[in-house]
Amino acid sequence: MNKDSAASAKSVRTAVAVWLALATFCTLDVLITWLEHARLRQAVVDQGLATPDNVDAVLDRALWQKTVFQLVFAVAYILLALLLRRGHAWTRVALITVSVFQVFMLFTWGGLGPVLILILVLATGGLMLTWRQATTDWLASVRDER
Repeated sequence: MNKDSAASAKSVRTAVAVWLALATFCTLDVLITWLEHARLRQAVVDQGLATPDNVDAVLDRALWQKTVFQLVFAVAYILLALLLRRGHAWTRVALITVSVFQVFMLFTWGGLGPVLILILVLATGGLMLTWRQATTDWLASVRDER
């Protein structure tokens, strides 16, 4: 393996690591949200978003929606990162689509907050690494070997 192919392989490994970090963060975000259930319950009542009688139903529905939403994205990032590591170039377009959709949905639902900012940073970093010339060269070499 020459120096250029080693650098290309490192670029792909780094991109995959960032996508897996994003998947991990999505999962941790869900876990932390569920652990803050009592605080969120009180905040929902205090803000008048639900009455004390129906706060549990409203909060549980919102938490389950967030859980499904974030875990679907986490699984998508894991699968696409693993396919990228196997040399499938089309995964780059899929990663753009998934990350843009996730950011759009999060921004629409909750505005600009710390979770969205970290997802933006990780997705941007992942996309930059995924589309580097070294990654493109590595994907081309894998395609040529097939």
